[in-house]
Amino acid sequence: MNFVWLRQFFILTAFLLLGYGIVNIFQIPLPASVAGMILLLLTLVTGVIKLEWIEMVSSFQVKHLTLLLIPPIVGLFISRNFLGIVQWPVLVIIIVSSISSLLGTAFTVEFYEKMKRSIPVRRIFGDLK
Repeated sequence: MNFVWLRQFFILTAFLLLGYGIVNIFQIPLPASVAGMILLLLTLVTGVIKLEWIEMVSSFQVKHLTLLLIPPIVGLFISRNFLGIVQWPVLVIIIVSSISSLLGTAFTVEFYEKMKRSIPVRRIFGDLK
């Protein structure tokens, strides 16, 4: 077994547990996983934790995230009672917001790619090495 993966997994799990502890001790109205993510972001930005320490496991988790989310959502939409629970205006809002999110992401990526081609990276960020 590759112990690098195990170490990276334990680092992420430690932040999740730290988030649970902080939310429970201070009674913060925030999901504990979000609190753990904020703590992880702060330690990454400040340099306490290096990205390389969690990069492989994080990439693996993001790659397989849709496998965890798609089945419950499809099951919800297939359910007979879904339209009875969710009224038509809410369904329209969900569809419009989904399309808006997709279009917003597409235009943002297209703008970024055009900007990246027109301005050399070295001019924006300097010499990274």
